[in-house]
Amino acid sequence: MRIAVFATLMVAAVIAAAATRRPAVAGGFYTDDPVQLRAQIEEMLQPSPSRKGARAVVVPHAGYAYSGAVAGKAFATLDGAAVRRVILLGPSHHRSFSGAALPARDITAFSTPLGDVPLDMEALASLRGEPDFKGPAAAHDPEHSLEVELPFLQVVAPKAEIVPILVGQISGLEDASRMARALTPLLGPSTVVVGSSDFTHHGARYGWTPFGEPNLGRKLLQLGRATAGRLAAIDPEGFWYQVEVSGDTVCGARPLTVLAELLAHAFDGQGDLLDVTTSGVVTGNWDLSVTYAAVAFDGSWKKWEDEAPPALGVVSPTQGAEVVALARATLESYLTHDGGIAEWYAAPHSTAVIRAPAGAFVTLNHRGKKAADPGRLRACMGVIEARQPLEQAVVQAAVWAAQDPRFPRLEAGEMEGLEVEVSILSPSHPVPGPEAITIGTHGIILSKGGHRALFLPQVATEQGWDLETTLDHLARKAGMAADDWRRGASFEVFTAQVFGEER
Repeated sequence: MRIAVFATLMVAAVIAAAATRRPAVAGGFYTDDPVQLRAQIEEMLQPSPSRKGARAVVVPHAGYAYSGAVAGKAFATLDGAAVRRVILLGPSHHRSFSGAALPARDITAFSTPLGDVPLDMEALASLRGEPDFKGPAAAHDPEHSLEVELPFLQVVAPKAEIVPILVGQISGLEDASRMARALTPLLGPSTVVVGSSDFTHHGARYGWTPFGEPNLGRKLLQLGRATAGRLAAIDPEGFWYQVEVSGDTVCGARPLTVLAELLAHAFDGQGDLLDVTTSGVVTGNWDLSVTYAAVAFDGSWKKWEDEAPPALGVVSPTQGAEVVALARATLESYLTHDGGIAEWYAAPHSTAVIRAPAGAFVTLNHRGKKAADPGRLRACMGVIEARQPLEQAVVQAAVWAAQDPRFPRLEAGEMEGLEVEVSILSPSHPVPGPEAITIGTHGIILSKGGHRALFLPQVATEQGWDLETTLDHLARKAGMAADDWRRGASFEVFTAQVFGEER
């Protein structure tokens, strides 16, 4: 009898403690009239008889008047009768935090004008123990990025429970991969993942106006297709670098990167870019415009699979040319904010080479000038240690080269007159002294008393320097007197595979 009374009291306490997250943008982003809302969603859903059962979708989260039809194309690919769990990934527009934020523990449902959407409390409980899911629960209170997807789910998958996750700041692909891996225990035949994001925000209001007339609308659509295309290709690296390098203002870039990592490691299937459009199509104004994309992923979830990083080895001339093309695409996307780096990732290239850990330097030289000409060098920057994939080192080195502090900042108009060269570095190792250095073979790292500088192997050969002259110049580059390398300095050497553009 006491046990029954205690159980009754516990249930009553849970019910009393339960709370519902009320809608924040009903009546604004979408109508708060339930009859009208259901009718609008049913009209926006455009089912295709040839496809049903997508495991993941990317959808926009703007007002329905602007992006509802695009979202409807993606939601229509879900087989709602089979969906029991929906993992919702979206950005936070109101709070800045690291990692991901889950709803408050007492929230058991999210409400819309169509009723309550229950939370998957068991799934949320399993995530609360993960270190990357400690963001502020209050971030959910005013946020629209997940809310605007709920009425669609209530119509398409009325029996599903949701796992709402707001993704804040992450430092790179490693963070996104770790967060994605934490989600894999929640995957299964009845699980769908929804990535919520708008794409390019263009206009003075958004602080991003790299494109002008003419053909602004066409440029925005091209950029949207390039960026969203990397998601459809399940290419987390291509998507991440395209957004980071071009500066493309994708508000949900972080949650979409988590989704891309999840698909890359725990999914067997393919993506399809269903639609890309802009708010300018509705308003006729592309000076203040947001781009929307819909992507669906057909296939099945599987056990998480890691890929061991390959060894670099000898890079062939063809592979070297691909790496040089990556450096140029990075520079052009960085300077013009276009989809050039996404286009590079869309083209065939040697994955084994670019994923291998390596250091790299990107050198920019003026076309037509000989190696010994003092005005030939325009920029040279790089990553020494092989602590990251070659592609990351090349992208980082290219961006740094555009900002080489020894020269004025690079401008887009200069690129046609420059030759791009990439040096792929071996790991460096210390040597006892200058006598162990071979000019033309070794790159040199000189260190002394907090001063440090590096020359690539080709520098001395191109300048016609002997070893002592090379070290004199290297000491000056490090901010020391020319002969300071002779006493108390330490030396490291490395080799490099050097590739340049054909003249």
